[in-house]
Amino acid sequence: MEANNIEQLIEYLPLGYEEKCRETGAIERRRVIKDALSLMRLCLLYLTQACSLLDVSLYASLLSIGKLSDVAFMKRFAKCGKWFAWIINKIRPESLINYQKPEGLEAYTLVGLDASDVTEKGATKRVWRLHYALDILNMRSLQQKITDQKTGESLTNFEIKPEYLILGDRAYGTKTSIEYCLENEGNFVFRIKNKAFKLYNKDKQEIHLLDELKKATEEDAADVEVYIKNAKKEFVRLRVCAIKKTPVQIERSRRHINKNDVRKGQTTSEETKQVNDYIVVITSVSETISAIEILSLYRLRWQVELYFKRLKSIMDFGDIPKKKEEGVKAWLHGKIMVALLLEKVMGSGAAFSPCTQK
Repeated sequence: MEANNIEQLIEYLPLGYEEKCRETGAIERRRVIKDALSLMRLCLLYLTQACSLLDVSLYASLLSIGKLSDVAFMKRFAKCGKWFAWIINKIRPESLINYQKPEGLEAYTLVGLDASDVTEKGATKRVWRLHYALDILNMRSLQQKITDQKTGESLTNFEIKPEYLILGDRAYGTKTSIEYCLENEGNFVFRIKNKAFKLYNKDKQEIHLLDELKKATEEDAADVEVYIKNAKKEFVRLRVCAIKKTPVQIERSRRHINKNDVRKGQTTSEETKQVNDYIVVITSVSETISAIEILSLYRLRWQVELYFKRLKSIMDFGDIPKKKEEGVKAWLHGKIMVALLLEKVMGSGAAFSPCTQK
């Protein structure tokens, strides 16, 4: 990315970013780097180009910012983490695509959730986790959160709005996530695993999930009225929707389970293997949306994983340089900031000049 395209990204920074630079401590003393704009130019050059710290020092001279050593820039960059995080929270990307919503879901924003781990280089190999929420039908970033690996995947990492219909994999298919979503008036489609929590029928008797799943075939989905008991000991009505995998998918799943058992030195029960022969989701969405349609909605969640792949392959998000913890956090937040700014540029209809692309 050339310098003039860096200037185009700067145009989409939120109002107040310059004042926030000093408030967050990114600039404390005005020595070589005297203002927020100069610091941002250098940071964007470092984040968007495969350049070394020495290259940044050279750019500082070429841009008439001043004489700046590589060590001095790295110290300054490491202080930018909170500044970048503030900018991330203020950027509101435009819709890149506007897919038509399925009938009956016009009032919802379909939100795919997932998390992805990235590992530092070097001996420490610390693992960082990006939690991400994506507006599926508009391909628009909604929420991002960077944590260490101790913070698990949970819906509680996100702000839930009443218009959200959340799509999440098994990591989010927990009572904690379900209760958190309902408390915030959201709706959800979560994949669940065997014995994730107890399920009851309308007579408040515990049901056996596998027995219910056997009603499903490869063509016809099972649609089961279920209840869970929340923290207040109240029974909450939900639906379990399931469809049987194809023989090829079942064989692939069984191989994966067996391989995982060998790697972890464990034995998966036959019941769990049989449950895994089905795609099983739990949802709060009413019966106006059929079980087949619910399962089709769940498949849209893969767009988040594709987003991660693009983030890692194009933005080098997974290639964390060896730095101190403060510098790593700044680098990760900086990469997300750049990705969101690019979304703003593309969503606005603006385009980088082809004459400046390498």
